[in-house]
Amino acid sequence: MKTIKFVDIRDYDTDTSSIAGHLTEALKQIRKNKLAADLIGNDEQSEGLKSSDPDGFADELSAGVELTYRDKSRILERARRLAERRATASGTSHLKKEEVARLAPVVAGIQLVMAKDEHWADEVAAAIHDDMPWMAKASEYVWHGLRRAAQRQEAISFRPLILNGPAGIGKSVWARSLAKALELPMADIDASKGGAGFSLVGVERGWSTAQAGRPLDIMLAKRIGNPLVVVDEICKAASMSSTKGTFHSFANGLLSLLEPVSSEAWECPYFRLQFNMSHIIWVLTANDVSRVSEPLRSRCQVIEIPDITSEQLQAFAVKRGGKMGLSQESVDAIVTAIIQAPIVTGRRISLRDVVRMLDRAEMLEGRPRLQ
Repeated sequence: MKTIKFVDIRDYDTDTSSIAGHLTEALKQIRKNKLAADLIGNDEQSEGLKSSDPDGFADELSAGVELTYRDKSRILERARRLAERRATASGTSHLKKEEVARLAPVVAGIQLVMAKDEHWADEVAAAIHDDMPWMAKASEYVWHGLRRAAQRQEAISFRPLILNGPAGIGKSVWARSLAKALELPMADIDASKGGAGFSLVGVERGWSTAQAGRPLDIMLAKRIGNPLVVVDEICKAASMSSTKGTFHSFANGLLSLLEPVSSEAWECPYFRLQFNMSHIIWVLTANDVSRVSEPLRSRCQVIEIPDITSEQLQAFAVKRGGKMGLSQESVDAIVTAIIQAPIVTGRRISLRDVVRMLDRAEMLEGRPRLQ
């Protein structure tokens, strides 16, 4: 893995107890050296002493150096003032102690998951394509991106994607499978829900719901700088206005994270610090890409995904059922349901329906048998 600078904080020790401990030891050492020098003196009998002898003598006097209550009080006061000044200089004086502790592990940097080699890229793309062949265009795009990163010995990355196609064909399922295959942490956000913009960028301090956004949360929790973030239904992205008249647009918030320049020094409204968010891997899904704003579309690679056929759904159910360890009877029942569903229900069955049936079958097979 490769380590990059992640947050704009100067790495100062701002713990009052730790600073007080250093000051205490420094004062004791000064007094030990002074006591040793006073005891040795500066007369003719001390001329034969080596330059290192006073230091050794001072160490032997350790037990004889005690700090008074006044000494300790002054040390604590100086440590407190020094901690405050260091916090101000580091840019974290406005944060709570637990928030500083949360950021501490990434102050020295954050790691990027690297592309291994071209053979690995081939295997990842082949596995994803084999599982969901109707997503071939998306899998091929990722395949080329992984091979390019492997050739350059770079971190896993590719241009933000918009997967455009009918509902229920597995766009989000494909994205989650990709994150698992690449061994990347993943966060998902439904852009159609109210308040989704807050889930994306966070809520500034002063509000009762103040919090960091989901992408930053996953990066801090996993300490990985290139997680995969799935944004579902970007074509239905909502905008909100607060009671104070403040306008919050999901698309505008996302633009600040997609734009290469602004994302390298993106300011979090919650922490009020700058973070490097430029290595996030974005996969956006849409049912109608024409409803996505032009500035957003221009920053993404739009891939058109065709509708899924009944035969592809059946093949998916057989493969996924086998991986889940389902019995042949359960798999056959699901395949039959896929074939008959349009006749019985009068609607097209979706991949979402098939996944639900597989999960249901797994749950039923796992139940204890009644005697």
